Amino acid sequence: MAKKTFQENSKFQHLDEDNDGIVSDDELSRAERAMELANREIEVANRDAKEDQIRWMMWWALGGLVCYPMGIFLTSLFGLEVAAKLIADIAGTYFVAVAGLVSVFMSAQAYTKNKE
Repeated sequence: MAKKTFQENSKFQHLDEDNDGIVSDDELSRAERAMELANREIEVANRDAKEDQIRWMMWWALGGLVCYPMGIFLTSLFGLEVAAKLIADIAGTYFVAVAGLVSVFMSAQAYTKNKE
């Protein structure tokens, strides 16, 4: 059987760690483990970034729940009674939606912690 060699400037030449022109099974398995490790690191970083964004979304939602009544009060204080009434009319829907969002987040966090 003819000996196989790398073509000139091959992108796989780095796999031949001992520069004998042959990529052994050991060299391939080390390269595969290194790729798996790199992929795992990327997955962890992505999961961490996702959790950070979800946490920010929850803080903004909770901030909105706290500030919403202040918006009704301020519009009423400045004599914008129609605006105050409109904001107050949708308050029920807003509070239920944000409370649902926050409760789903808290439930998901509790579920994942118990699952681990």
